[in-house]
Amino acid sequence: MKATRLVAVAVATFMACSCGNAKTSSGQEPATEAEGVTTMEIGSIRLITIRDDDGEKRMPNKLFYGKTDSAKVERLSPEGTVPSSVSCFLVEAEGKKALFDTGNGAGRGGMLLKRLKDIGVKPGDIDYLVITHFHGDHIGGMTDNGKPVFTKAEVYVPDAEYTAWESMENGKTAMETMKAYGDKLRRFGYADTLPLGIKPMAAPGHTPSHTVYQIGRLFVAGDLFHGFDLQIQDLSICPGFDMDRPQATASRRKYVDYVKTHKLVLAGMHLPDNGVKEGL
Repeated sequence: MKATRLVAVAVATFMACSCGNAKTSSGQEPATEAEGVTTMEIGSIRLITIRDDDGEKRMPNKLFYGKTDSAKVERLSPEGTVPSSVSCFLVEAEGKKALFDTGNGAGRGGMLLKRLKDIGVKPGDIDYLVITHFHGDHIGGMTDNGKPVFTKAEVYVPDAEYTAWESMENGKTAMETMKAYGDKLRRFGYADTLPLGIKPMAAPGHTPSHTVYQIGRLFVAGDLFHGFDLQIQDLSICPGFDMDRPQATASRRKYVDYVKTHKLVLAGMHLPDNGVKEGL
């Protein structure tokens, strides 16, 4: 019987190690529950990172050239491409679920819904959608054929971002997406406190009112970075997606300092791997 117990313990230990449940540098315990999904505890909240893209994603160097930066970009990124991702973040706290951004949508190859299903989460389980900005790879998963996907969720969007896209020539799709949620749409100002104590902060530049969020020690950075390994070496490097490069640079510098000062966990929608960086 003693030998049997020892074998059982050895098998259990082997299985635990094989599942990738090793602690991170901060003592968190990520657990891969499904392909493209990572779970970790950050204080009192549970963070589930979800890759919306399938397989490896890399950004070409030329995306970051600008008018005068090509030589610098090539020197800092000699491989010619920068690792990236399309990620969404599900936060569980106080018995509620808040989903930060929704990826591209299944019709454009997005994996969010499949991976939510893989971990036993239904669209109707989401209590809150929290949106960083109105680009298609962040709000594309909100609707399917014009109908809301997350039927029970309240949708929180920056009022200034809504107003900006409302007047854009190419803003029609974004407006249709927002209006699909009817009276569940909540347009907030930066002085507002959102559910679960989520704190919104203006980070303009990528879009007119691109927004980042803090909940506890988690900092959701939206699109402050597209090619982290390159841009962290020089925060003035911008991708072609940034609408206002000087503003985007100022926002990136401001919040990198903020994350470092407050020792936060950084979660960015285009950071490589599972979208999370610790210890900047």
